[in-house]
Order: sequence, then structure tokens, then C-alpha cells
Amino acid sequence: MTIASVRIYFYPITQDREQSLTFSHWGFAEWFCRRLKPIRDQLRGSEAKGVNIVNLMLHENPEHAWFPNEWRQRANSFNYSLMYDLGTLENQQPIENIQKLMQLYAILAEQAPWPQVRVLAPQLRKPLSEIDKVTLLPYLQWPRGEKISDAQAKRILMSNQTPPSRGTR
Repeated sequence: MTIASVRIYFYPITQDREQSLTFSHWGFAEWFCRRLKPIRDQLRGSEAKGVNIVNLMLHENPEHAWFPNEWRQRANSFNYSLMYDLGTLENQQPIENIQKLMQLYAILAEQAPWPQVRVLAPQLRKPLSEIDKVTLLPYLQWPRGEKISDAQAKRILMSNQTPPSRGTR
């Protein structure tokens, strides 16, 4: 198979925090697919047979983490469970959190035992460009905003407009 989705899951202690983070951050997985296209051939191989998802699972409760601080294969996914204070994400804009979490994810991906996960590290480490930020914004809200193409993002940036939004949190 080919890795087709790179996700971040949030497992906080409170249900309110889980709902807030999921609504405002989950769309990253859908947006990130655009960074997988140029490396698609590198995302397949015998090591990923039956696997098409890579998950970073951020836990506040250590008892809920499945094999914390280790890469593991589970069903159709490669997973890394990490203890993380999700409260630190609450007072930041989702786009700032995503930039920070991508850097963390890149470090962890480099340590994975599978080449298909390691090849994700440069794509995760790559900073968000201004165009990326504009195109990512609709994914970081619920309900999702209207998708913005790179061409639309360039026009928005050139005219100093803000993208159409129904809120960013």
C-alpha cells in the first residue's frame, strides 16, 4: 500500500478540550495530503503492506497511551503515542499549533523504523509558506471553510485580503 494520510489525534483529559482541538486542528490531515503528492512513490513498499495511515497520538493521560514513546504498527496504521500537555494548545491559534506540531512530528518521523514514515520528516519539517497558511486556514475550523487553491491564495495575499472564514476556532 501507499501512505495516504498523516494524522494528529488529540486525547486530552476533558471532553471539552478534545472537541475543541479536534474541531480546530483535525483538518490538518486532509490539507497535508497535498505534501504527500510529490513523494508518493517513496510512500509505498513492502514495509507498508496493508498500511496507509501514519498517526501521531497526543495523550494527556499516560494510562491511555498505547506503547508510549514507541513507533508501532496497528492494523492499517503506523502509530506513535506521546505524552503531551494539550492545554498548551488552547491559547494559541490553530495555525501556530500546527506549525509547532509539524516540527515535533518531523523529529519523531525521523526515528521511525519504516522508510515510508522517515520520508515524511522533510515534508513535516518544511515551514508553512504564506500560501500554505492561507490554504490551510479553512481546514482549521468547523464546519470547514471553502477550500482555497494556491492560485486563489496568491491573489488573496497580493490583495492583502483575508480568506473567507466562518471562524478560526
